[in-house]
Amino acid sequence: MGLNIGGSGIIKPYVKYNAKADKWFVRSPEGGDQEIVRPTFLLDLKNIRTGWLRFREGQAPERVIDPSLDRAAPSPAEDFKRGFVVTAFSPKFFGGAVEFSSASIHLSNAVRELYAAFEEQGAKAENRGKVPVVACAGSEPMKDKYGTNYRPRLEIVKWVDRPGEMADESPVEAADVWKGGAPAASKPAQHVAPPPAKPAAETLAEPLF
Repeated sequence: MGLNIGGSGIIKPYVKYNAKADKWFVRSPEGGDQEIVRPTFLLDLKNIRTGWLRFREGQAPERVIDPSLDRAAPSPAEDFKRGFVVTAFSPKFFGGAVEFSSASIHLSNAVRELYAAFEEQGAKAENRGKVPVVACAGSEPMKDKYGTNYRPRLEIVKWVDRPGEMADESPVEAADVWKGGAPAASKPAQHVAPPPAKPAAETLAEPLF
């Protein structure tokens, strides 16, 4: 099954990819966005959700989430775009579990292809019940009507057991999911900074994510 993409709610820290600048950012403990290098992280594709998202400068995102991956909610307004919401996890790059969402067509296409690989590889016996480790291995420039934007190259590099800090649950609230009738955007959520990364025990090698 492919992804149909191309709040209110729990206050969550976030990571984001700027397709125009080809840069990754996390919410810094001091407030504001802090640029990070191309990350490697766990991505909870098992619980990914799709829907209609609206991002406005200086405002928290609004969303109307699909009832399921194979059933899309109707568009609530012309300025909403198809996108995704998923949980990412990396003590090294993000300080823990964060929300990863976007309505960028280029990032959504990259995630859609990543999901196809997740379904294929996840069917193997040795990967069942595990979470994929995803690496950003670079980017590709994409020409469109808005000029040059970038599409990240996201690759599954290994599979690991789900850590206790990464809950096996939906990344969105039930109130954000369309249940029929006229769709209404969720109330914008106020995002907060991720928790400071806990000091890791000394290891022989740099942690992957």
